[in-house]
Amino acid sequence: MMEGAPDLNSFKETLKTIRSSDLPHDEKILRLKELADRAISFSTGKEKSIRVQLLMLANQCISDIEKLRQANPQRSEANNSASSEKKGASNVELKKNKQNDSPTFSQEAENYVRNLHPLISSTSFDNIAGLAEVKKIVITQIIKARENVELARMFGISGRNILLFGPPGTGKTSIAQAISNKVQYPLLTITPSDILDNRFGEFEKNIKYLFHGAVLNSPIIVFFDEFESLATRRTSSNSSYMKRAVPEMLRQMTDMRKQSESKVMIIAATNNPWDVDDAMLNPERFDTKIYVPPPDVFARTELFRTFLGGLKVADDINYEELGSLSDGFTGADIKYICKRAAEEVFAEVVDKNEIRAINQDDIRRSIEKSSTSVNSDLLAKYAKFMEKFNI
Repeated sequence: MMEGAPDLNSFKETLKTIRSSDLPHDEKILRLKELADRAISFSTGKEKSIRVQLLMLANQCISDIEKLRQANPQRSEANNSASSEKKGASNVELKKNKQNDSPTFSQEAENYVRNLHPLISSTSFDNIAGLAEVKKIVITQIIKARENVELARMFGISGRNILLFGPPGTGKTSIAQAISNKVQYPLLTITPSDILDNRFGEFEKNIKYLFHGAVLNSPIIVFFDEFESLATRRTSSNSSYMKRAVPEMLRQMTDMRKQSESKVMIIAATNNPWDVDDAMLNPERFDTKIYVPPPDVFARTELFRTFLGGLKVADDINYEELGSLSDGFTGADIKYICKRAAEEVFAEVVDKNEIRAINQDDIRRSIEKSSTSVNSDLLAKYAKFMEKFNI
């Protein structure tokens, strides 16, 4: 397997090597399992684009394992039989002691959620630059519905499940955090690496734990980040692993909707809503779908103020000009622009041993060197998606 500190390319090369090898059936399955585990573990804390690719690679490993088992069912059955015989002697004793020695499913589910450390966010709507229309929809359809439950029920507004979609770096996570802060519900952020598991049936079990545990720990907001990686379109996926997990999530969301008094909110965020399973986009699952667009000129101006705040900057910084110069840039882009400008000035100060502030020209140069995360083709895809769902 891989030696030293792995990176994305080494994971890909290892998968390629395993696939092309003449390893025995069982050994190849073992290597694929190990690689999937390492990819899922290594994805934790990585930037979003890398994390998604690692989780996709883990999914490919699991699909390969399933194909190997299907191609050689006798071998798999033999392994299962051997495993069953090995466990058989202790099964009676295990069943006898299970009630006393193991926590109940509800206890396990409750602990599962607690161990993911849901917390009330400190981010408020005031901390989010721009997005006036998004804030208006959230406050009217979500916050007010929570504050006026009976009145909202008269008009068929549940204020429960929200799908936030839009280009990367536009503030979807911040919106979820601000909702948590406003309604004072702990926010439980779920990324694919939190619940993905390559062992058969474990992913589905984690989904059950998550939803059941959320009810037991309510009030709570369950926030699915990178939702397209957890609820991938089954029609475009060859993985039976994903084809089992998505229906389980659909069942759990449907069951939760039936609990009229449930104080569990579901928020999902995705950059690629067209990759989410069609059944998941049904209004019965997500009754509110909100497009989070790139920031307008006012928001970009405020973002520069925010990201340059606390740094040593010149007194004559023209934030309005910076907002105008950065058309098409997202909040994440602007954060990086400010970071790069600060790093370049710091390098100069260290080199010349002469302290100076970050000035307008420094930030202009950083803007000129940067490329936007959003292009016209991507915006057209969002427009088409919104047209399809009358958003």
